[in-house]
Amino acid sequence: MGTAFLLISLVFAVAGNTSVKFSKGFQKRLPSIGSFLLYGICLYFLTLSVQYMDVSIAYAIWSGVTIASTTLIGILFFRESFSKGKILSIGLIIVGVMVLKV
Repeated sequence: MGTAFLLISLVFAVAGNTSVKFSKGFQKRLPSIGSFLLYGICLYFLTLSVQYMDVSIAYAIWSGVTIASTTLIGILFFRESFSKGKILSIGLIIVGVMVLKV
């Protein structure tokens, strides 16, 4: 059950991060409001997930996947720079989370 809550939280975290980009520095009202709502839902499900798993594991997975996903969305949809350094960094985050899990 904790994994399901964590996955839901991840979806809302990435959506919240994307909404922040669309808000243009919180100058656009609807994406700005959406950001706060999405982050609130994200934190709610993250809170539920840590009732079923260690907070260190849940938060490591949550932050790592959120960073990696947001970076990939930035590259694919917002034409942000793509570099070997970014890909290497994402890889290191994933490896770090896997080592922590083990």
